Amino acid sequence: MKKLLTLACLLLFCIALNAQEKSLNEITSFRLRNSGSMMDKNNDVDGYYFYYQIDKLKKGMREYAIKILDNNLNDIATKSYIDNKNIVLADSKFNNQALMFAMINTKEEQYKLVTFDRQGNQGDDVIIPVNKKEMKWLGYMLKAGNFNMLFPVDNKGFVFNYIRDNKKLGYGLKYIATDGGTSWDYNSPEDIKEIMSINPIEVNEDVIVALQSSKKSIMSQTIKFKVIVIDIKTGKLLFEKEFDRDNNPRLITNSFLTDDKKVVLLGEYFEKGDNVIKSKSLGLFAQINDFTGTVLSDNKVSWENKINKMMPVESDGKNPKRGYVYFHDIIRNQNGSYFCIGEKYRKTASGLGIAAAALGGGGSVTQLTITDAVMFEFDNGFDLKDIKVFKKGKSRAPSLIDVGSPQLNAHALKAFGAFDYQFTQIDTDRDRFYANFIDYERLKGESNKLAFKTIMYDEGKLSEDKIYLQKDSGKIKFRVLPAKLGHIMLLEYNKKEKTLDLHLEKLNL
Repeated sequence: MKKLLTLACLLLFCIALNAQEKSLNEITSFRLRNSGSMMDKNNDVDGYYFYYQIDKLKKGMREYAIKILDNNLNDIATKSYIDNKNIVLADSKFNNQALMFAMINTKEEQYKLVTFDRQGNQGDDVIIPVNKKEMKWLGYMLKAGNFNMLFPVDNKGFVFNYIRDNKKLGYGLKYIATDGGTSWDYNSPEDIKEIMSINPIEVNEDVIVALQSSKKSIMSQTIKFKVIVIDIKTGKLLFEKEFDRDNNPRLITNSFLTDDKKVVLLGEYFEKGDNVIKSKSLGLFAQINDFTGTVLSDNKVSWENKINKMMPVESDGKNPKRGYVYFHDIIRNQNGSYFCIGEKYRKTASGLGIAAAALGGGGSVTQLTITDAVMFEFDNGFDLKDIKVFKKGKSRAPSLIDVGSPQLNAHALKAFGAFDYQFTQIDTDRDRFYANFIDYERLKGESNKLAFKTIMYDEGKLSEDKIYLQKDSGKIKFRVLPAKLGHIMLLEYNKKEKTLDLHLEKLNL
């Protein structure tokens, strides 16, 4: 986790001669509220946005600005925006049509969804009331790392996920159309007797695939999981599937829609009667469903009988059967094969945690040790064809729950940046993809180094390349953002001079 936390403090060793640069001296670190890349569904960067404070106004008001650049760092627009000083920016996303900012006003107790088009023109705000109980639970869930608020629907709209104060505690999904379509709401029942939450794991132009969880109390160790699939155009439930402990325990981790409109559910399967929160899974599965919920195929791949036999030993010499794999993304190439991009991890004892516990301190005594990058290749029927392993240095992250399963901790810790994976970009015209990681290389006889590592699929083969990064120095801080294909973008903030400079750098691909 420490390695990922240094992502905001990196600089390339070598600056390309043709690097594009830009200075944003009107924006300083203490004024900048949010910034990011505007990416399409293939994660190709279309531009950048910066949301920052300009001035303090009377009666607790503030003037903010939204600045938009294209992917070559040219100015598109800068527009001002007036709001209350109590506003907190919780999330922001881009859907290839518009930017949406999810705000929380702690004084007026409301969510405010603010949109800007590509030219920086502000749309109509969407206001959602929120009470103190809902805000309190939102804080708990954000800290636990298992709650995402805003999801873009490419060229259509946004889905906002929020907590609702039902008889116990429930959820709301609000769809806001940006293409002139119909907006809608999908809510948990008003009189529920359980704590219920929802986590969309796939949102696209046709459906939302979400994992609904429910338990009797906050301390309960028994959680019921249900997959619900919603029509993005109407907000109507298409189908739902429950994977209960007594009959078919499964942990759903990924989902996507095939070209012929089939819903694929991916995850891990367990022994009948197992508690997915505590037990070790038997293997991976891929289930294909049509829009009525009919199961068209259900392939299982056992850790013991197949995966461990195909998996090479880890770069640190450990036996593969000691670990697990966390999948970050699934890519389909033009020949119909699927590549699952992941990292290997295992649950280990934490020396620092044990020492702290011995001295009477709190914290976890276990940790996730994250090692090599992996690529699982499946054919179009989801039979496992091959596993490729790419050597990568270790990262360690304290477990959120010592008694919880490694899988459960991995899913929660992902939200805190515990893994080294950054993003994948797809070049559909050339049938390529680029999976990017931050790697901490421990080198003999010289100082350890940070590297930006890219695994590329091209012409049916996987290869890797890297460029080295270094830590910040003195008053200068850095942050790395995705850029157009074959590049990354660096934000350089000089605390002493109060300047913010952008550098667009070409990768060695």
